[in-house]
Amino acid sequence: MASSITRRHYPIPDLSFRDFWDICCRFQTVHPEYRNVYFTVDGHDSLIILDEPEVTKVLKKLEGKENRVRKYSARFHTSSSEHSEGYSVSELQYRPANDKRDLQGLKFYSDSVNKASYYQFEEEIVTNYPFIENTDIEVEFGTPCEVLALIIDIRGFSLFCEEPNIESPYICGLMSAFYHMVNRALQRFPPEMTKFLGDGVLAIWETTPADREIAVNVALEAAISLRNQWTQVQDSPHFSHGAPSALGAGICFGLASHLEVGDDYIGRPINIASRLCSVCPGDRVYVDRSVPNIPLHLKKEELVTHIKPYGRHNVWAFINKDA
Repeated sequence: MASSITRRHYPIPDLSFRDFWDICCRFQTVHPEYRNVYFTVDGHDSLIILDEPEVTKVLKKLEGKENRVRKYSARFHTSSSEHSEGYSVSELQYRPANDKRDLQGLKFYSDSVNKASYYQFEEEIVTNYPFIENTDIEVEFGTPCEVLALIIDIRGFSLFCEEPNIESPYICGLMSAFYHMVNRALQRFPPEMTKFLGDGVLAIWETTPADREIAVNVALEAAISLRNQWTQVQDSPHFSHGAPSALGAGICFGLASHLEVGDDYIGRPINIASRLCSVCPGDRVYVDRSVPNIPLHLKKEELVTHIKPYGRHNVWAFINKDA
């Protein structure tokens, strides 16, 4: 199983150094490759112990000084030399109380442990040490902002994926070509957020009066030109089993909110852009009439379409290039 950066925080109160040492031993039992460990103890006014590998010496130096401790640290190494092949580091820290730099509790960091083995170690912590329960609901109401939302997706994607000769690596090839194609089309004025939606892409620009026109031009030109680029994907020798026949796009403008958790955007313009995209034919781009600064040189039609749950909706329809 693949390894990655792992960070955890456990709000455990009242750990002595012996408790901390016991947790370190449990980590080494589950991860025997981390055979080298060095202990450091920070005091409130000075360093008490630095990089000590022998626990007996740590215990002796700590006698009578437990009340001075600000932080225990244990740094684990897979080798005594950082230049050796496969060298990796993990670290456990414990703070007896909150301070300006960090919260009370046990922290873990590693650049190499895998999820399965870490789960086994974490189970030991959860089972044997009480946590400080925080039952408060964390709420964020978001930051209001003006946005332009563009959604582009591939028509008939689900049915295409069900064809008997189409397998997941082939679909991954199509989607990577599609994602790269969209990113290139938007790169002159990149959106604040680009989110991949399976067979589609959501792009969000936070706009101001100074840059609305730029964002609208980039979004609209990209949506209009992508059909021709998609034709190049269909004709590519990489995709001998074919590709879905068309793309749809919807664009809307208005007020939304930015959510720091997940760095996401929520609001009516995004919902409407999604609905417009879902009903848009493959040779059109549907743009909500609320979108300002529409380029005058682009030919458009005034249409009324039906979108759920809004019912009749006034849009501009732009013809994709080479449609």
